[in-house]
Amino acid sequence: MPRTMIALAALLAIGAAPAPAPAPAVRHVEARLDTGNVWAADIPAQWNGTVLLFSHGFSAGPANPPRDRPHEGAEALLASGYALLGSSYRETGWAVEKAVPDQIDALDAFARAVGKPRRVIAYGESMGGLVTAALVERHPDRIDGAMPMCASLSGTLGMENQALDGAWALRTLVDPGAPLRIVGVWHPGAPQPPIREEGPAVDALLAKATATPAGRARLALAAVFAQLPDRPDAKAPPAGSSDLDGRVDAYARWFAMGVFFPRFEQERRAGGNASWNIDVDYAAQLAASGKRAMVEALYRRAGLSLAADLATLAKAPRIAADPKAVAYMRANFVPTGKLLRPVLTLHTIGDGATMVTYEQAYQDIVRRAASGQMLRQVYVQATGHCTFNAAETVAAITVLDRRISTGRWDDAALLASSLNRSAGPTARFAAYRPARFLRPCGAVEHTCAGEPASETDVQDTRERVH
Repeated sequence: MPRTMIALAALLAIGAAPAPAPAPAVRHVEARLDTGNVWAADIPAQWNGTVLLFSHGFSAGPANPPRDRPHEGAEALLASGYALLGSSYRETGWAVEKAVPDQIDALDAFARAVGKPRRVIAYGESMGGLVTAALVERHPDRIDGAMPMCASLSGTLGMENQALDGAWALRTLVDPGAPLRIVGVWHPGAPQPPIREEGPAVDALLAKATATPAGRARLALAAVFAQLPDRPDAKAPPAGSSDLDGRVDAYARWFAMGVFFPRFEQERRAGGNASWNIDVDYAAQLAASGKRAMVEALYRRAGLSLAADLATLAKAPRIAADPKAVAYMRANFVPTGKLLRPVLTLHTIGDGATMVTYEQAYQDIVRRAASGQMLRQVYVQATGHCTFNAAETVAAITVLDRRISTGRWDDAALLASSLNRSAGPTARFAAYRPARFLRPCGAVEHTCAGEPASETDVQDTRERVH
């Protein structure tokens, strides 16, 4: 090439604009709102117009980053064209009260910054699953469908009462004098403690229980009242196993998480104790649990009288709730079951933190509200809390999205066998029906056995007397 042409080419190269960088496959947007809530979104280049509004679970803090994606499945959902949206919530802890409006604020901010979505599907894990249930009940004009995952769907009152039963029975039978606060772990002015605020006392009580055959039998009885799963982790013996010691060891590993967490924070939010065991018949609870044979075997091996221990529980002083705290927790949140949009729930069978029996409680709440046609529930044969894999999360979202599009459930596609075929070899969907939830407590006042009278009721009674 002549020198003049080489020089001209060089000059053109120097003056030319650099080649544009390829557009990112996913656009990330993040901003802080005036409330202090931080929202974040990931939008794929080929956005299909649907936003998946993710509600995250309990966070003790102090860090509080925005979270717009589940533990598993985010990349596959983005690849399918969904935009992912979520927020930090303005507060950490049991922030259900603030989380619901914060998520709606995040949705509004997304519409301003990115564009109004064609469709919104709410989903969330653990406490975030309860937030999801509240969102779809309270904002059907904004939410087209919902998928609560591993959620506390019995509502906070049923969940706290169930946990109280386990904790109270264990202390009453193993060590009534143990320096362990079952309730009243918070008081006005108390500093925020670590997550396991009663941790040392709980550990000491569990150590005493597991040290003897008698204590192990009583631990199993308390775990049955709390409805801990038989197989909460991979170390536990499989269903139907005769390994009673392995079963009790599994209960011991998960008892603190399933029964004591996070009561301090819940009491702080409610301003007192929102759980009670007034009028609970523990012999009837055991009979309804389906676990009496296992408990009887452990009691026989220990040389204990199960009837005597049940009599002890029947005579022991009970725990009453603070009416104000009950009202707060009922509002934040116990589902009414009144659904105007479709809901698909997803739960692992071996969840030792949010029990799979919560699903039965929710089904009953929805059925009583005459909304059963809006609800479907699917289960995953897995241990642990919220341990869904990506294939399971995507398969469930896909079925829910189809229900929203068509206006009807494809019940054949919701069969475990169908879900496993569509999701691929890693999916673990199972045909399953959870046991009856033992401590149901609904959204309507005075519908729960032993529920305290509200302050309004007390005042009305005083006025009638005087």
